[in-house]
Amino acid sequence: MTFFIRLIFCIFILLGWKTSFADVLDNQIHHFISEQLQDKKIDHIGIRYLAAQPDLNCRKPTLKLLSKNKLWGNLTLSAKCKNQTKYIQLYVDVVGSYIVANQAINADTKITEQHITEQSGQLDKLPATIILDKSQIINHIAIRHIDPQEPIKTSMLKRHWQVKAGQQVKVIINGDGYLVATKGKTLANGAQGDYIHVKLNTGTIVEGIVSEQGITINQ
Repeated sequence: MTFFIRLIFCIFILLGWKTSFADVLDNQIHHFISEQLQDKKIDHIGIRYLAAQPDLNCRKPTLKLLSKNKLWGNLTLSAKCKNQTKYIQLYVDVVGSYIVANQAINADTKITEQHITEQSGQLDKLPATIILDKSQIINHIAIRHIDPQEPIKTSMLKRHWQVKAGQQVKVIINGDGYLVATKGKTLANGAQGDYIHVKLNTGTIVEGIVSEQGITINQ
């Protein structure tokens, strides 16, 4: 009788240990997924396991996403403990902000902040090319008509080139206590804020940032 009591006691201890271990892993995975999304406006993260959690031989495995470009929906994590690597199948549902048109946008329109707004929704149910950040849309060109409240995707836009390769531009050189204006020829297309190379009239090739004034070089 005493043997069976001890056996049952040991089983309870083992089950409790495994439950505690699973809770620790749950917390680690949730923290890991949250870190991947920290630069986005997220309201909710839910995690569901698609298969049983693997048995690991450490309490703090090194976690890694197998697909760096996919942060929600069906995901696979690798969990590494020393020389042992196991894989965890997850479904991550995410509620967060994405960008929609707040008015009709005609094709070939240069998009400004007045054309767009943020909306919250289930990101894992939206196309993978949905845009979450206004800065990735403003000053781009719509390549087709976009309806009001339509989510904006990367395939709907093209960049607006402030300057084009081979164009003569004004070059402003900002130094410590001085400013020099000269001219040069761009060696690549550039949108506002891009760094591109410019060949000055002297023949020197320099790198500067595209601005409304031309190409600015900070020394």
